[in-house]
Amino acid sequence: MGLKSTILKSGYFGAFSVLLFVRGASLIAQIPASELPPAGTDTGLEGKYDSQNGIAQLIRDKSPEAARSKIFEDDRVLVFMPLPDEEVVTPGHVLVVPKRLGARNLLDLKPDEMCALLVAVQKAGIAQKNGLGATGFRVQSNNGLSSSQTVYHPHFHVIPSFGGKVPGAPPPRRKLSPEEYKSIGDKLRAAWPK
Repeated sequence: MGLKSTILKSGYFGAFSVLLFVRGASLIAQIPASELPPAGTDTGLEGKYDSQNGIAQLIRDKSPEAARSKIFEDDRVLVFMPLPDEEVVTPGHVLVVPKRLGARNLLDLKPDEMCALLVAVQKAGIAQKNGLGATGFRVQSNNGLSSSQTVYHPHFHVIPSFGGKVPGAPPPRRKLSPEEYKSIGDKLRAAWPK
């Protein structure tokens, strides 16, 4: 039975369950079993913070190269596009992170930090809609290795969608050309709500 016929026969709830199952299976497949820690060991929800993780390095980096990826920054939050040499899920995909170093995942954040992050997540969605013409967006946060967290600094992915695709079908990942990367960054910064 194909995904389309499953959706038609089982209704919204069944389709939603199928999409969650399919999506969950693909996340688990990203981390080989040989790389998972033994049961009962650090799962990323507890443990020592690595101040040299990629997000922490970007927070401290004030170089012109790093500035190209930054869409918004204040004293509490940084919003940035994946670096130019990384593949993206969708052009306009941004990450929203707290600037305070030391937190490994969302459980380590104070309520006011979480509020500041969620305001920035909302503004990222608005900038994607107004600046890029997004027709929707997805917000994702992986917490712990078993949920596919690979950088132990809390972060939300805000991933725009542009219609014309089957729900749950991710587009192929790709690198952006330098011109496209700059254009998308400029549009998001210009559309960022005040």
